[in-house]
Amino acid sequence: MLRSVVVDDETPARDELKYLLSLEAGIELAGEADSGPAAIELIPRIKPDIVFMDVQMRGMTGMEAALIIRKIAPQTLIVFATAYDEYAVKAFEVGATDYLLKPFEAQRLHATVERLRSYRPGEWREAAGRVDEALKRTRFFVRKLPVEKNGKIVLLDYQDVIYVYTQAGVVNVVTSGGEYVYNGTLMELEERLRDTGLIRVHKSYVVNMNKVKEVIPWFKGTYWLKMEGLPDTEIPVSKGQIKELKDIFGLK
Repeated sequence: MLRSVVVDDETPARDELKYLLSLEAGIELAGEADSGPAAIELIPRIKPDIVFMDVQMRGMTGMEAALIIRKIAPQTLIVFATAYDEYAVKAFEVGATDYLLKPFEAQRLHATVERLRSYRPGEWREAAGRVDEALKRTRFFVRKLPVEKNGKIVLLDYQDVIYVYTQAGVVNVVTSGGEYVYNGTLMELEERLRDTGLIRVHKSYVVNMNKVKEVIPWFKGTYWLKMEGLPDTEIPVSKGQIKELKDIFGLK
């Protein structure tokens, strides 16, 4: 039995797809969401096998939400739904698990469900990889960072992050509003934050260069950073990162 989630910001479209899914054997509706952020919060909790995701949603699009969902729920496959005609979806048709056109047709949905039910474990992993490749080709770039606090997933704007640090294997994200946990490694986060102004300055620290208030020279050519709004916090800069730091701020 496959567990599914329907994500669409229009209630009639959600209701139509839910009804058609109720007619299918071997698949159950585990939940629904009316926006990308709501789906991102829901999906890690219920761990569905399949997400039926509308592409054209207000605010965060389905493609943008899918990028984050594939990170936080790597075993979940995504089937896109769109009102565009067949030619307009070629960009992700080639690599996506499947797509559905609106208005939904029972026969097309049945074929999709049967295909998903027939996947063996290796084929499921291959399908997940195709989804990721398809999303890469869309060239969407989400400037949101999914983090966790009190059992909820929060989407932070990159510009609101002051710094990030690791402690006992946990990646902690610090903002003016408090601390959050990033579900991944600091190396993964560093790659995600490339070209955002958040720079790895130490093996245990990533810092928002736009939030640096003071650069303090220390003994033997080392430096410490003080951050805006955090007067009691000092962040070390490793020797290997000092040249980049100086280049960023134009220091001699």
